[in-house]
Amino acid sequence: MKSIDITYAGRTVALPDLSAYGKFYRKLVAGSWEPRTFEVLARNIDQDTVYVDIGAWIGVTPFWASKTARRVIAVEPDPKCCEILAALAPGYPNVTLLQGALSLGITATVHAVDDFGSSETSMLDIGDGESATVKGLAMEDIMPRASYDPVFVKIDIEGYEYLASGEIAKLIQYRLKGLQLAVHPQLFERSLRGSFLARRAKTLWHTWRLTNILGNFSPPPTIAKYSGVLNYLIFGILFCKKPKGADFLFERKLPESDHFAP
Repeated sequence: MKSIDITYAGRTVALPDLSAYGKFYRKLVAGSWEPRTFEVLARNIDQDTVYVDIGAWIGVTPFWASKTARRVIAVEPDPKCCEILAALAPGYPNVTLLQGALSLGITATVHAVDDFGSSETSMLDIGDGESATVKGLAMEDIMPRASYDPVFVKIDIEGYEYLASGEIAKLIQYRLKGLQLAVHPQLFERSLRGSFLARRAKTLWHTWRLTNILGNFSPPPTIAKYSGVLNYLIFGILFCKKPKGADFLFERKLPESDHFAP
């Protein structure tokens, strides 16, 4: 597969040279695609840190992070994206690709909202595109690969975070430097049946449950543009025509001894 060098957030990364991503690349180079994500990664990832990217897409964040991380574990269920990642990963020797979906089962079904390869593949049945059965991966299949090194985890799984909350809760067992979790209430609401009020009530309730799980992390996560969880539930979901997605960010400084645990 041909690649093209794209410079964004201060680093040059080889990404797939496919016309379908041309518009996205222009946005990426202009610095208008998730600038806060790269700020967070730059702040938390260094040569002692393992970066776990669950929902690696076409390599935009894992390949970028590989420039400074000790190791990168990229998890991706989309068949087309896995093909891209497998073709480009040899250029990044510290990147390990796990093909599969964070899931409660041995297998999982992924759905393309448009076509596979887009950034909107989800295990929620919300698309009109193809579906595929992929390997299911529990946290126990992913996190031990980080060994005893400090870990920063990014999870962006297009709404399935609501159903995989039990797996996400397991992260509290590991030596986390931080966690960035993308929450997609708008996609979760699309997957529900019933009246508008019933779907909105369920979305609000399940988002609250998800934030309760994250509340077990210490210190508690922050939410960009919102003063706290209650503020987000009210102004980001309840009183919005369409619920707004948000990134929940948990960061902490590990004790020096945690870097050298046996």
